[in-house]
Amino acid sequence: MQVEFKNVSFYYNYNMKDEKKALSDINMYLQSNLIHGIIGSIGSGKSTMLELMNGITMPTSGEITIGKYELFKKSFKFNKFRYDVGLVYQFPEKQFFCNSVGEEVAFAEKIFNPKNKNIKTKVVKVLKMVGLDKTYLKRNPSMLNGGEKRRVAIASVLISNPKLLILDEPTIGLDNNSKKNLMDLLRILKEKYLKTIIIVTHDVDMLYEIVDNVVVLNKGKIVVQGNKLDVFSNVDLLDKNNAPVPSVIRTEKIIYDKTGVDLGYLPNMNSLVRAIKSAIEKNKFEDQKKAVPYE
Repeated sequence: MQVEFKNVSFYYNYNMKDEKKALSDINMYLQSNLIHGIIGSIGSGKSTMLELMNGITMPTSGEITIGKYELFKKSFKFNKFRYDVGLVYQFPEKQFFCNSVGEEVAFAEKIFNPKNKNIKTKVVKVLKMVGLDKTYLKRNPSMLNGGEKRRVAIASVLISNPKLLILDEPTIGLDNNSKKNLMDLLRILKEKYLKTIIIVTHDVDMLYEIVDNVVVLNKGKIVVQGNKLDVFSNVDLLDKNNAPVPSVIRTEKIIYDKTGVDLGYLPNMNSLVRAIKSAIEKNKFEDQKKAVPYE
């Protein structure tokens, strides 16, 4: 499910005289069945863009098209749109209000599709999608660990089988193991279930590992957008616009600037450590070869 912004601007009206431009003349195209990241400093416009994509906020000017939906046009049907676009808020588990995981995940389906007689079967299927089995049905969601809570929150959105999944700071509060499990889940949702996924976050180390494309915002404008390697490798541009840089990219640049050694594409810090170790071992071997006299 593609997302397209055409000349989109949004103003916050503080009163009849004063306005603040949150987004200015945004043109953006996010392709279907890929994982996209949106980054930028605080106040760059990320949250506003997220609200526009979810149909919560109407743009001051411009056009937004998501899949077959032309948002806020006369033909726009919000109820159907809500089925195709799911938003997982930052700390969504704080919004849990049911006593069991089964009830929590089933809630939206009972509201929007009350005639469905196979809700429990659908709940079990969705839990399986996020890596949880039916033993979780009767468990209290407030008693789960952070990673499990986040999975239940995602399942409660997936119950409507959205084609587009939007996540706001999904890794906040998660330990490294839970974060890794979440990243694995997002890859599965993209590759097996063909979801389009948009992640709004400051966690660029996570983004660098799993996204296909990145959009960088600063002061309500798009600074750069495109393939993650092209975007993240432009460290000077990111620094200039107060955008975060993945740790592996930052470290690789320091190594290159000081030694001239280009380590190539490395997906994370663990791979960087292995590459450095391999380079050291190779240099030791070369030094040993030079030290051995010919017979």
